[in-house]
Amino acid sequence: MAYVELHDINKHFKKFHASKNINFSIEKGKLVALLGPSGSGKTTILRMIAGLENPDSGEVIIDGKVVNNIPGSERGIGFVFQNYALFRYMTVFDNIAFGLRVKKTPESKVKERVNELLELINCQGLEKRYPSQLSGGQQQRVAFARALAHNPQILLLDEPFAAIDAKVRLELRTWLRQMITRLNITSIFVTHDQDEAIEVADEIVVTNKGRVEQVGSPQELYKNPATPFVAEFIGNSVAVENYQDFRYFDRKQEGEKAYIRPEFVSVFKKGESIQYANSAEEGTVCDKIFRGSSIEIKVKIHGNIISAIRSINDAEINLGEKVDVFIHRLYIVKDNEVILANNSSLVEEEMVI
Repeated sequence: MAYVELHDINKHFKKFHASKNINFSIEKGKLVALLGPSGSGKTTILRMIAGLENPDSGEVIIDGKVVNNIPGSERGIGFVFQNYALFRYMTVFDNIAFGLRVKKTPESKVKERVNELLELINCQGLEKRYPSQLSGGQQQRVAFARALAHNPQILLLDEPFAAIDAKVRLELRTWLRQMITRLNITSIFVTHDQDEAIEVADEIVVTNKGRVEQVGSPQELYKNPATPFVAEFIGNSVAVENYQDFRYFDRKQEGEKAYIRPEFVSVFKKGESIQYANSAEEGTVCDKIFRGSSIEIKVKIHGNIISAIRSINDAEINLGEKVDVFIHRLYIVKDNEVILANNSSLVEEEMVI
């Protein structure tokens, strides 16, 4: 059952239409990502749920109740800001306790709750430190604890990992996922990082130019993009106008284009064994990028530059080298619909076998 619902939400900032007929719902206890490029409207949506902005039209519903005219402080929401917004001259203990003291909670209850949260975020012993004495990851955890202090029903996080270095960011993704699962609290976080959304979220709301493009699980969005934007935005896709030039792909309608992801492409050195050798085409390596456990190979073929991934254990491929390229599948855009098209030679060879 839906716990948070947005019905026909519109929001303008002067002449700028920031949110355009937004409709989606979130089940209780789910961790949902608002994912999109900068300026796509995701933070505006988050702030309207929080009560920090008011929609021009439409309804924000929480637990079956329209909250448009209810102050954010009375919506049962905890908010973690992108820059954490910790009070510089307050200790960790006082930062976490701040909201409780504003509500005149007895000090004995304040101490009990703060100690409970310090244990939850694994920051025992840091209660007397100031924010400047904490690492970025520790500050993020304290901000998380402060948002949870008054037992909110919804947790909102605006780019929660943006200010943290890459290694700590990966650790905090796992930590956040575990904490929210443990607490079973409905949570919504904003991000422009698709890897972050796919790894952490139960469900993703993809936004673009103030609209919702698609809502679904990470697997659904990745495997079945519903719009051209999602097909291009998710999965590091490359747009190709002349996909009919690739072998075993036929143009169905004029004006179409296609999107090709790295995992749709296999690149082989000349002489390497290829299962679908008769269907491979020649390309030229124009770039290679070391990715740690793999190497991204960029190949020019039919005037397009497409990417593929090879293991670091495979034979080395050099810049300018002629290679064999096999495209397994691609997404075709037809009348604003996205269709997954498989290389027809896959079917033909399987029929022969």
